[in-house]
Amino acid sequence: MIKLFCTRGLLGLLLLLAVSWLVACRPVQAATEKLMQLERTACMGPCPVDQLTVYSDGRLEYKGGENAPRQGAYVGRLTAAERKQLVAKFDAANFFAFQDSYETSKLDYPTKYITYWKAGRSKRIRDYDGAPAALKALEAELIKLIKADRWQQRVIPAK
Repeated sequence: MIKLFCTRGLLGLLLLLAVSWLVACRPVQAATEKLMQLERTACMGPCPVDQLTVYSDGRLEYKGGENAPRQGAYVGRLTAAERKQLVAKFDAANFFAFQDSYETSKLDYPTKYITYWKAGRSKRIRDYDGAPAALKALEAELIKLIKADRWQQRVIPAK
């Protein structure tokens, strides 16, 4: 009788360990992926230097530098409807069909880099003025997010 109890107890313990191991070793859910990004660079004048990143879960990250609407690191969030609407605008503009770079012969313009990630593809476009209106409209959509009152400053831990 004691032998039977010990065998069942041992089997139960092994089963518990196996289940614990399976739970602990389950695949980790993929980190939230980048969806869009806008980076604005410096010029000789008061051009904003900043970067906005939109993630697939609606999270927003903003880093503001010189002449930016806000300096430092900030986080915000899009609603699911706002995120879907933004994705629809990028898709309607046929983002992946734009050229990789647009340039002008004018001097001292800020450069904007706009990037879109979708279904394993990505495209980064350099806009040193001269981009078509459809691309400028997408940049304007992202700049509206930068200017919106939805940001919370993020404290970056000291190293």
